[in-house]
Amino acid sequence: MTRGTTPRRTRPARVVVAATCLVAVLGAGAATWALLDLPTSSQAAETDTGSTTTGTATTTGTPTSIGTVTKGDLVASTTIAGTLGYGTPVALPGAAAGTITWLPKPGQVVHRDEPLYAVDERPVRAMHGTTPLWRPLVTGTTGADVQQLNENLAALGYDVAQDDAFGRRTLAAVRRWQADRGLPVTGRITADQIAFVDGDVRVAAVTGQLGRPAQGETEVLQITSTERVVTATVAQRDAEQVAVGTTVEVVVNGAGGALPGEVVDAVPTESDDGSQDVAVTVAFDAGDRTLPSAGSAQVIARSETEHDVLSVPVSALVVTGDGDGHYAVDVLRGSGETRRVRVEVGFVADGRAQVTGDVHEGDEVVVPS
Repeated sequence: MTRGTTPRRTRPARVVVAATCLVAVLGAGAATWALLDLPTSSQAAETDTGSTTTGTATTTGTPTSIGTVTKGDLVASTTIAGTLGYGTPVALPGAAAGTITWLPKPGQVVHRDEPLYAVDERPVRAMHGTTPLWRPLVTGTTGADVQQLNENLAALGYDVAQDDAFGRRTLAAVRRWQADRGLPVTGRITADQIAFVDGDVRVAAVTGQLGRPAQGETEVLQITSTERVVTATVAQRDAEQVAVGTTVEVVVNGAGGALPGEVVDAVPTESDDGSQDVAVTVAFDAGDRTLPSAGSAQVIARSETEHDVLSVPVSALVVTGDGDGHYAVDVLRGSGETRRVRVEVGFVADGRAQVTGDVHEGDEVVVPS
């Protein structure tokens, strides 16, 4: 896995205190907070009156922006830098008896019943399953590996019961499959003929060498899923936000807007400096969108939501100067003058603050530059 950058976590604030306020700043790949000094009552007094221009309030020569009081949901989220790819490669060990005579190319996709590699010019074919082929499969054997064999034979169109027993129907199907593939018709399945892999696979790397014995090789190939995923690394303290099953959004740089995704794997790891991290894998639905084979991406995990609240830009808040840490906003009147309105500040997320007080949806407020 390519290690992503551990983000600084966006922390929602319920109460804003002192003479400073948190402002959400979305940097390159991570949501962070910046501390901004808010104007005090005496400083803000300069903005109580003034003229307006289109989209900008001008107060005693100081240009300011105009924000709007909006009503809706406030969502706190964490943005994690990640990498687009096919997931962490796993090793396919050499198990067939003989000399490696053929190997696929990196990037090649191997489907069910297609060759993974060849020994003595005999293909070792891919069959789908999570239990490795750890023994010969013959008449009378039972178990998960036998059930996988039966399911694969059925998927290929052979008449076989999809159970965990190697009976007469399995024997007949195996013989027909061997004959159809030009193999010796033995009625038994061994590692010289098949290897179980977890679905269709993509060859990430070829580590075996032509002319070497296959058996004893710790790996012949490194393989991955054929599905695109985003991998990222987060600090252990932030792992709760990206637990397995968490719904997230994925943004692939240069490939359009956010895509729906889900965390499908989270594995504890240790970083180079000894700190505890979690390696996260996110599956997502790209639909008909064209994506690069690799690239950088972001995973957006939502941690908390306040529904149907009034909010203003955080930078529109000013300190009242009464010494009690209260806040206000300067509301623009139709004449271009401003009216200072005291507000209570609640949830803070995504650069906006929940407010209650004598403000209404659609009010325009001064945002000091």
